[in-house]
Amino acid sequence: MTLNHKLLAIDEGRQRISLIDTTRPGAVWSRGLADFPLARDMQRLGPDRVLIGFERGFFELQISTGEVLASCDRWSDVTSVCRLDDGATLVAGYNLDGGGGINVLTLSGDLKLVRMARREGDYVRLMRRTAAGGYLLCMNDHILETDGALNAIRALRAPGFLHAWKAEQCADGTTLVSAGYGGFMARFDGQGELIATFGGVSEVPPEVAPFFYATFQQLDDGRLIVANWQGHGPDNGAKGRQLLEFDGAGRLLGGWSDPENISSLQGILIL
Repeated sequence: MTLNHKLLAIDEGRQRISLIDTTRPGAVWSRGLADFPLARDMQRLGPDRVLIGFERGFFELQISTGEVLASCDRWSDVTSVCRLDDGATLVAGYNLDGGGGINVLTLSGDLKLVRMARREGDYVRLMRRTAAGGYLLCMNDHILETDGALNAIRALRAPGFLHAWKAEQCADGTTLVSAGYGGFMARFDGQGELIATFGGVSEVPPEVAPFFYATFQQLDDGRLIVANWQGHGPDNGAKGRQLLEFDGAGRLLGGWSDPENISSLQGILIL
């Protein structure tokens, strides 16, 4: 199946972000990320605006042109960001307050620090809110669900989680997780029990070459789009299928790659 998507794509291997149409070769536009290293997280803010987190903070980009519209460069080891409906911005990462540990900071609309939550730990990747107002924190070999003060509620675990990248609650109360180097997707029930895994090396054709399942996005019809990152550096484009599409039951529908222009696809935002 040929994929038909328009998306923003972060190529970690070449440190670039591009606007991609999978039905045509090359990129609509592409720009380097030298000023915004380790860009990982993306959230659409409007028809033509996106929020992107990077190691030192976050910036806002015009989707149609790739122009940087605003930026906040303030910390080190930022891993995830989120804009709330009231205009506040959540910033997650390690040692953001200078005292060690994992932090989630809340900034007002004018970027003043108004709240800070902290817990012990030295590793976190993407962060997502829960329906109850807490957080899902990717903590390497497990996903930690917390309350709003980062107090632990439960841990979500599956054999093979290694640098688990993203966890997100679905409308039905289940939680989807990309397993990082595990190279599979996992689904948990509302109590944090593992329901199923899919997309692993034994369940997809050899040319897919699952290596590191990174950012994913679930579409309104239940389809799931997953970035299959293939390693650090500029020459990984031919190692496996870079973008995968699964149906709601976890069956692979198709894949896409542009090995000439993308090395290691890590962040995606389907438009």
